[in-house]
Amino acid sequence: MSPCRRDGQWFMKLLHAETKRMEGWCKQMEREAEENDLSEETLGKIRSAVGSAQLLMSQKFQQFYWLCQQNLDPSAMPRPTSQDLAGFWDLLQLSIEDVSMKFDELHQLKANDWKPIEPPDKQEERKIPPPVPKKPVKGKVAIVREKSLDLPDRQRQEARKRLMAAKRAASFRQNSATERADSIEIYIPEAQTRL
Repeated sequence: MSPCRRDGQWFMKLLHAETKRMEGWCKQMEREAEENDLSEETLGKIRSAVGSAQLLMSQKFQQFYWLCQQNLDPSAMPRPTSQDLAGFWDLLQLSIEDVSMKFDELHQLKANDWKPIEPPDKQEERKIPPPVPKKPVKGKVAIVREKSLDLPDRQRQEARKRLMAAKRAASFRQNSATERADSIEIYIPEAQTRL
């Protein structure tokens, strides 16, 4: 057994640390919005990040806290296992990561004197004119190059992929547990079936 038990108490400590971190970010960005003359677009990004963090803390964090308490209560029915808590924490991490990316973008904006930062892809597009498409040769299919996604869209798409992978893994674990429960056979000797 590992020296560090991953029970409700352990996850509560993690949750507390994450809550303090997000509360700090929210306070800092709210202060920045008050003290600086920021564009409406930047203020919208601050409101979005702070709102997302507060929503996460008031709903999913509270739900997870309750599950941790249930895990520590021996009389709770049903009592979430440490494995249940770990699975919920993994899903919660995806939401935490999304909020963290929003605040990272705000920190980058602040470091750039609150001026919009253009992704390197867009800067290069301005410098280099797009290649002139050649006429496709008959019999061959023309290769169409998709426009690359900007950084927030790419991050959002990657987060969605991670969420889907986590959901698939959780579904697989759930299905395999159900299959194991379905395949249990109970053997009752004939002598015990007679009354």
